[in-house]
Amino acid sequence: MVCLGCGANAEVGALCGRCALEVVPCDGLISDHLRSATDPTVAAAWVVDGFGVAHAVAERTRFGRNHDGDFVVLASSVSREHAELALGEAGWTVRDLGSRNGTFVNGARCTGEVGLSGRAVLAIGDVALWFLAEVVDEPPRRPTIPTGDARGGLVHYRLVHGATELGIVAGSDATSAGALLWRAVGTELWSERGLAPLEFQLVRALCARAYEEAASPLAIRGCVPTKELVRELPFLSKFANQENVRQIVLRVRNLLGELGAAGLLAVAPGRGYYLACNVTAAGVGAGASR
Repeated sequence: MVCLGCGANAEVGALCGRCALEVVPCDGLISDHLRSATDPTVAAAWVVDGFGVAHAVAERTRFGRNHDGDFVVLASSVSREHAELALGEAGWTVRDLGSRNGTFVNGARCTGEVGLSGRAVLAIGDVALWFLAEVVDEPPRRPTIPTGDARGGLVHYRLVHGATELGIVAGSDATSAGALLWRAVGTELWSERGLAPLEFQLVRALCARAYEEAASPLAIRGCVPTKELVRELPFLSKFANQENVRQIVLRVRNLLGELGAAGLLAVAPGRGYYLACNVTAAGVGAGASR
């Protein structure tokens, strides 16, 4: 593999050692703190973090700590609405959105709208990223699973919360890809929502434990201890902790709320997290709608 920025041999993920030194992660940052909502298949440009992970950027992308943003950066130096990248007739620009700690291009603090060259070091607060309008090689993409092909050797979980029915299509091990499906109770067609690997594996772990303990007489069934989630979820950093799990839980809760299942992912203080409904194992069938 070659460095996405300069074409030299990659040493740190998708970056060579020299390019990686330009974007060394700030204190407390782990790779799982950065997430783009842009589908790589429609990327207009890329940013590469200090861990060597490439993230797709759309023609207009907002960066910030907001969990519902276009590009989420979970760092204390980053404001909820921090900066915006945009592609116009004159090329790429970046605009600081009144952040507390500023936005920088190649070390210079942005005042107003600032032009971006095709290859620049962009700093969102203390988080440095390579901005690349074009890359030497197409970054590798995470595997996905088509909804209609989710059969054979897979585990299918079903659950109903309020007026929403969910289908969790999971692989047979803790690293497989999968999908989150939902529909209103009583309707036929499923819709699909993509989940980042950490989010999906959190949902999968909670479903599996809830199913295993379905016959338990306890009021809270299927609770997975937070420390167990720290160990079992596929964080890219060996320094993941309970706060990292909490951030993933917040993202999943926000998503479930959008789908009409607010309150489904519950917390048992001092113990862990669980699903506040019964979970069954079954096939979700075909006919899922994207």
